[in-house]
Amino acid sequence: MARGSAVAWAALGPLLWGCALGLQGGMLYPQESPSRECKELDGLWSFRADFSDNRRRGFEEQWYRRPLWESGPTMDMPVPSSFNDISQDWRLRHFVGWVWYEREVILPERWTQDLRTRVVLRIGSAHSYAIVVSQGLLCPEHIF
Repeated sequence: MARGSAVAWAALGPLLWGCALGLQGGMLYPQESPSRECKELDGLWSFRADFSDNRRRGFEEQWYRRPLWESGPTMDMPVPSSFNDISQDWRLRHFVGWVWYEREVILPERWTQDLRTRVVLRIGSAHSYAIVVSQGLLCPEHIF
């Protein structure tokens, strides 16, 4: 019985190891292919936490309708990262509430030429609740 197990592991070991390496980036993680083009949005984003008492000033004043810096002070925030760990500001280190990220993106011309082109935004690091805003419009169907 032990010899049969050893033979099975010898045969299956490399296959399982290959599968584990293939899943390193996460299951179903988007991959470039002839029919799929990916655009990474990692980097520095404008960032602002809503420190108002009710944590809803950003929605009430519609910060998403204009550049974020016009709503008040912003800071550069690396994405992906945990905003609580980046700053030395004690309010931000212990903050719980709405935070706002903004970044302008230039889409590849191929994505905008054909109106039937499907563009998917994959949010890989939103851990609680996220609302996507595109061109100043809240997209309620894109609540994560």
